[in-house]
Amino acid sequence: MPQWTTYHLTPKPGAGFHFGLRGLEQESSASHCPSDTLFAALVATAANLDGDAGARAFTKPFEDENREPPWLLTSAFPRAGNLPLYPFPFVRVELTEKPGQRKLFKNLRYVSPAIFARIINRQPLDEYADKEKEKGVFLQRGQVWLTVDEIDALPGAWRELTPNDVKKRKGWRKWLTGEEGRQWLREQKVWQSTPVDRVTVDRVASASAIYRIGRTVYAPGCGLWFGAQWPDGIDTGAQTQLETLLSHLGDRGLGGERSVGYGQFTWETGALPNLPGHAPDGPALTLARYLPRKEELPAVLQGDDASYRLAAVAGWLNAPGHRAQRRRQVRVLTEGSVFQTSGAGPWGRLADVCPDGWNSHSIWRYGYACPVGVKRGGENAKAHTTL
Repeated sequence: MPQWTTYHLTPKPGAGFHFGLRGLEQESSASHCPSDTLFAALVATAANLDGDAGARAFTKPFEDENREPPWLLTSAFPRAGNLPLYPFPFVRVELTEKPGQRKLFKNLRYVSPAIFARIINRQPLDEYADKEKEKGVFLQRGQVWLTVDEIDALPGAWRELTPNDVKKRKGWRKWLTGEEGRQWLREQKVWQSTPVDRVTVDRVASASAIYRIGRTVYAPGCGLWFGAQWPDGIDTGAQTQLETLLSHLGDRGLGGERSVGYGQFTWETGALPNLPGHAPDGPALTLARYLPRKEELPAVLQGDDASYRLAAVAGWLNAPGHRAQRRRQVRVLTEGSVFQTSGAGPWGRLADVCPDGWNSHSIWRYGYACPVGVKRGGENAKAHTTL
C-alpha cells in the first residue's frame, strides 16, 4: 500500500497564477497546474540552485523505466479552505435517471473527497444530487460538488462575504446548510480566471501595443494542493529534497508570467488522503497526466472500465543560450482518466520532447500516472474515449 504526503499551496498576498491552455493563446488561464508543469518547475528550480548537475541528479531516478521512481506527483488542484478538490472521475456515476438531472453535471469539474470516494467505489449518489434531500452542495455555479458534512472545511474567511445578519451569528456555518445558504454557496468562487491588460513598447518607434494575459486568482482561504505518492514508503532524503525545492519554487513562482510576480506561494503539509490502492490487474484512476509507454499500449486503454480523455501537449522551450522553440507534441491521458493496469507499475514515463535538430541536454515531459484504485464496474461499465 503506497504512502502519501500532501502539500497545500497558499498564494502570497496579491499573487495570481498563469497556467496556459493550449490553443487559447495567453488570454486564458487554467484553474489547476498539470503534473508535468509542476515537475518541470521543480527541475528548473534544481537547475537554478545547483546548475545542470543538480537538474540531472533530480531527474535521474525518473529516467530509468526499469526502476521505480521515489515518488509520483499528482497535478496541483484547487483547494477550498482545508477541502482538497479532485478532478471529476471518468467513472459512471450511480444515479437514478431523472428529468433535468444532466444539467447538474454539465459544468462539473471538481468534486470533494467524499463525493470522489463514492464515485470511484460506485456507490449511489442520489441523495447528494437531489435538491430535496439536502445532502449535496455545489460551488462555483455548479463546477464543484461536495457534501453538506464537508461545509465545515470551507474557508473561515468566507464568513465576511455572507449577508450582514449572518456574519454576526456564532453558528454561521449552520446557515450554509439551509436552502438560502446553499444557494449562496453555489455563487461562491474558489478561483477566478480573467484576462489582464498589459502594454508592450516598441524599442525603435516607442509605439505601444496592448495585449492580454490570463490570470487565475483564488478566493480568501483557498489555493492549490498536490500529493506525492510514495510506492515503496516515504524516503526521507527524497522528501527533504522535494520540500526544499518546493520552498525555493514558492519564491521563484509556479506557472507563467513569473517576471511580473505571478505564481508565488507559501506551502504547508496537509492531511493525509484516504485513497484506495489499486487491485492487481484492475482499473485505476490517475490524478496526474499519464503518458503510456509503448509496451503498455494498447492494453491500458482496453477493458470494460477504461474511460479517458486525451489531450495534446506541446508548449515552448526557453533554455539559456538557445532560441525559443516548440517542444515535440505528445498525447496524454488527462487527470481523472481510468485505465486498465497490468503488472505492478509504475505506469508512464519521462519523454524527451526536444525539437528536431536539438543537440543539447534532454528536455523532459513528465508522464507518470499517479494511480488510485477504482472498483470494477462489471457489465454496466463501457470503455470510451473523449478527444
